[in-house]
Amino acid sequence: MKTIISTLWVWSVASLSISGINAFSPHHNHRHRTTGKLQQKRSSIFLNTASASSEILQTPSPDISSEENVSKETKRVSLLICPAQFCVPDDYTSLIDNIQNTVQISPSSNINNSPIEIGTCKVAPLPRTEWIKVAKQLPTQSFLDASLDCEVTLDWYFNAIEDALSEIYANEGADANICIIGHSIGGWVARAYLGGLSRSSSAIHSTILDRCSSFITLGTPQTIAENALVDQTRGLLKQVIESPSCSSKALVEEAGITVTCVGATAIEGTFFTTNIENLVAASSYLPLSGELGNGDGIIPEKLAFMDSPANQVRVKSCSETGEFIRHANVVPTPWNLWDGASASIQLPDYYKWYGSEGVVDQWVKYIV
Repeated sequence: MKTIISTLWVWSVASLSISGINAFSPHHNHRHRTTGKLQQKRSSIFLNTASASSEILQTPSPDISSEENVSKETKRVSLLICPAQFCVPDDYTSLIDNIQNTVQISPSSNINNSPIEIGTCKVAPLPRTEWIKVAKQLPTQSFLDASLDCEVTLDWYFNAIEDALSEIYANEGADANICIIGHSIGGWVARAYLGGLSRSSSAIHSTILDRCSSFITLGTPQTIAENALVDQTRGLLKQVIESPSCSSKALVEEAGITVTCVGATAIEGTFFTTNIENLVAASSYLPLSGELGNGDGIIPEKLAFMDSPANQVRVKSCSETGEFIRHANVVPTPWNLWDGASASIQLPDYYKWYGSEGVVDQWVKYIV
């Protein structure tokens, strides 16, 4: 059974590059020029709302006495999920459920030792059909030169982020506390948005910079290796990395956001094996990092973390089953364009990923 599942995974990975350019599409109207009913709707909505298997490196948190902890009121935090390439909102139902259940059991187990509850949870509404817009960029000189611009190329994703945020604000009010969780590509797209590369002038964007209390990435490539064989994002990730406003220092110290990068370390990439999962890992790690090594089966460990003062959480196995942690719990279906919002192929429960029970509890405390 595992061989069949792994074969499906190989076929799916062959049709996409988890950190690559085929995740993106151009939509040539710039964010600050957006007009029409969608922008009016966003403004209207907004204005009308008044660890046994993990290794953790984190920035120091201030000590809080038990007396202070008792007196603290419960903080309500809403979640915005930024999805991976070709993944859809239905693919993240179990992630949201597991976060809610874990926080409900231990509401004060975060790094601030203060009680929280989970508020409105939204996934950026991206049907898989959005991802194929990249075809418009293929013939451009910027694509050939690997100098694509985030504002132009990713505006469709930034639009979806603001749509989801507007729904959260409509439910919770404009003073809602937000935790953004980005999976795979979604992590560095969210990083670009928080760093201002969308160049949005909307009220929603202005407010999220004040109301985003934490930002967590799951299996996200955060850097580019010097010996990478190819820049699969054609300059987009490079722009994020080189933008001072997108650095961990700017997000943590200037914007006041608790930033945490979570990466898995168990899946070895090697070509000297008959194990399909290890072969897939090798075929992903090598072009991204120029070498083999370990990671989550798609993203190598060495690329999954931002520099300090961001927290770094390395996870290896599920605390409940001991299964290694993988990049995702679904096989994306980019070919299913006739039903772009339908869920991807679900992997069996024994395939554990960042959002599984026994894994969420290794990083959920960074939701603050």
